[in-house]
Amino acid sequence: MSPPASDPASAEESTEAGERKLRYELIRHRLRQAIVDRRIVPGLVLLEGPVADVFGTSRVPVRKAFHLLHEEGLLQKFMGRGYMVAPRGQQVEPLRLPIDEASLGQDAQDATIYIPSESERIYSEFEQSISAAIVFGHFRIDEAQAMQHFSVNRGALREVLSRLVDRGLVEKSAYAAWRAGPLTARAMAQDFEVRLLLAPAALLESAPKLDAQFLSGLREVLRDPAAVDTEELLRIESQIHDACLAHHPNTKMLGILRQCQMPLIVHQTFCRMFHQPVHPALIDEYRQIVEHLCEGRYAQAAEALAAHLQAARKRTQQQLKVLAVLPEPPLPAYLVRIA
Repeated sequence: MSPPASDPASAEESTEAGERKLRYELIRHRLRQAIVDRRIVPGLVLLEGPVADVFGTSRVPVRKAFHLLHEEGLLQKFMGRGYMVAPRGQQVEPLRLPIDEASLGQDAQDATIYIPSESERIYSEFEQSISAAIVFGHFRIDEAQAMQHFSVNRGALREVLSRLVDRGLVEKSAYAAWRAGPLTARAMAQDFEVRLLLAPAALLESAPKLDAQFLSGLREVLRDPAAVDTEELLRIESQIHDACLAHHPNTKMLGILRQCQMPLIVHQTFCRMFHQPVHPALIDEYRQIVEHLCEGRYAQAAEALAAHLQAARKRTQQQLKVLAVLPEPPLPAYLVRIA
């Protein structure tokens, strides 16, 4: 007998319950540390609503955190509403003050609790798995296996799949199956051709609208090539090829560029598989682009991007040849090879 089908509604409820659990644990930890460190004045009266506002949550996780801190002996009940900060054994009077980040011993900039959605939580791992797989062939994505692997509901999974379709990594067949790959030399060459035609023009239009602080941050990182590891390099690569073009008003052009990800995928997969030192020429190419942008030399920045793409095309062709002769790495069960 086959197992009963999972109920999407119950899966979503379980996801929400999981997020609430994480929230109350974080709130409990932050308040506990602040009480122990004496960053919260003894006697302060804590109410669910104001504390929830500080942490950017609903009252439910705050209520649970209060209950646990009371059981631990760090909060006490009294005749009024709420709880009073009073570690066990201390005799204090209720102190009613405005509740804000400072009174709760929190940093104003970091008080709000951010917990990524289920789709955000799994996106990076999912994207990397598919990027690595398509170098080695054509795959079908088994939704049931993927939901089980990531412990998410169908809605969260399909949100990720839709984002990957937008990036050209995944396609949906006429038979409603999600498929990925194969990444071929021809597909990569076509993507490079499109990028060479569109990316410099997109940068020229987008560059004047880029945030100066964003650019200075990139410049600072690229000034010390020895400090740039593989993951930092891939982050810079994404900033230059995506974020730096994102202010172009032609959304159709940007959509086409987002679809041309094969060159980036080959480079990312190669870097992650071989863990080699970062290529000095690549750092220098990115540094030139960013220097021109920081100094307002937008035409030169566009020319530098075109030169980088020409050089990257030759490097990536060699990387793809190396990857093509490697044995297929272990892949998750949700990626099923298509014969």
